[in-house]
Amino acid sequence: MKGLLLKDAYQLWYYAKIVIVAAVVMMGAGVLSMMNGSNFFIVYAGFLLGMMPMTLLAYDQTSKFSEYSAALPATKEEVVGCKYIVGLCGLVLAEIFAAVALGVAHLHWVAVDGALVVSTLVQVGMATLLNSAILLPLSYRFGYEKAKYAFYVMVALIAGLMGAGVAANEDGLAANLLPQGISPLALLGVAVVVLILYALSWRLSVAWYGKAEQ
Repeated sequence: MKGLLLKDAYQLWYYAKIVIVAAVVMMGAGVLSMMNGSNFFIVYAGFLLGMMPMTLLAYDQTSKFSEYSAALPATKEEVVGCKYIVGLCGLVLAEIFAAVALGVAHLHWVAVDGALVVSTLVQVGMATLLNSAILLPLSYRFGYEKAKYAFYVMVALIAGLMGAGVAANEDGLAANLLPQGISPLALLGVAVVVLILYALSWRLSVAWYGKAEQ
């Protein structure tokens, strides 16, 4: 499994650096948007980092590595597990970037209080993990080419939610994905549900491994 993780790390270094750069740029834009209490750019940067496992799987499927891996001394649980471990690494990276951006925003904008910081960090984690939780099983079952349409739908839904928030806001500002002022207990519930869905997605991907439509 160490060799598989090392392969994924090399691929991320050469092919996914642009995703990390884009996430950092969006985090910077998020610092400015937090002036009005809108965390859209920071949360969406987490969504981008959540793309890394699917990006790696797409390379595996297009290069036929998914077929070659059958000859390796690794179980399907280990092969699939590598992608989900990458997803967890993306979560850690997203939370670090978000914490830095929120720290800067907290120093400059009155609208950024402790409750908004905690809520935003939960939303970043939610956006990062749900990306992989939804797309990875679909990629293992139907192949990357078909699963990517689900990604487009997810982007459209997020844009639609934010657009609805702008329309409903009298100031014309984007609303956050979770209501401001949400209770700590509700935030904990959201975090637990997302982690459970991620674990279930992991098991589903293992069950669908090798069944991608050709």
